[in-house]
Amino acid sequence: MGKRKIILLCAAVFLLAVYIFQVLSGRKTAVREIKIDGEITSIVIESEKFGEITLSKDGEQWNVGKYKANYKAGSIEDAIKTIKILDTVSSSVSDSAVSMYGLDSENLISVKAYSGESVLRALEIGKTSVTGSQTYVRIDGAKAVSLASGALSSTFGVEAESMRDNEIYSIASANIKRVSAKKADGTLLVAERSVSTDENASAVWTLKNENGNELDADSSKVSSWVSSVASLSADKWCDESDKSALDAAVTLEITTADKTVSVVVSEKGDDGKCTAESSESPYRFTLSPYASGNFFKTAADFLKQ
Repeated sequence: MGKRKIILLCAAVFLLAVYIFQVLSGRKTAVREIKIDGEITSIVIESEKFGEITLSKDGEQWNVGKYKANYKAGSIEDAIKTIKILDTVSSSVSDSAVSMYGLDSENLISVKAYSGESVLRALEIGKTSVTGSQTYVRIDGAKAVSLASGALSSTFGVEAESMRDNEIYSIASANIKRVSAKKADGTLLVAERSVSTDENASAVWTLKNENGNELDADSSKVSSWVSSVASLSADKWCDESDKSALDAAVTLEITTADKTVSVVVSEKGDDGKCTAESSESPYRFTLSPYASGNFFKTAADFLKQ
């Protein structure tokens, strides 16, 4: 048996022994919570796999780099605010033995939480334990390796792109008064909500073409289409270095009492996706095949059976 295999086998046996000890002892050690009392304004995550990622807070909104962040940023904030320590595995670990816990440079995830320029918490995250629900960590520069509750390597080991909020807009369908979809060939569909004095009555939608003629459309089908375009999320974000003009195939406009939201989309590619721009985002993006399909409806899709 080679030297490397012997080392790996010993490490596996050691970690298994730690697990068995935890089970047999019933984890009699009281769980210790390490909390951050101050307000976190930024979080920096570093790893060899994903590089350096900076999360910064603007009011109640988290940003990843210059972009609005999604729910993952809040999960990261919660995870570093309160760390539950189940036990101390080793009071001191030599540099040559840190790989046993995934705390070597190749696997380490380093996290720092700041309030302004002040570091509130420094956390080194290693591998998960054999149970999969605990993680080896070192806190605030300590040499001791502790066992923390949770799969922290999964929480913090994410790429920046996955933390970016893909929502372009979201409008309550009840607030939409008009939707128009104009194709490059001049074909136009205009859906309008009929005014009703009965607040409890269901919305009745009419549909007109480019000549202003009202079509014999099924109101429920038109209503369903309006609901499908009331919110929009990017499938992927495009390369920002591409400054070429978008070859518009369809221009969609959604009108509410307060504003008009516009979306311009290209023709669909072989994968069913199209490229889009919106008044609600400064960045170009692609749409999923399903979302793309909502922009290419024809009058025939809405006619009564």
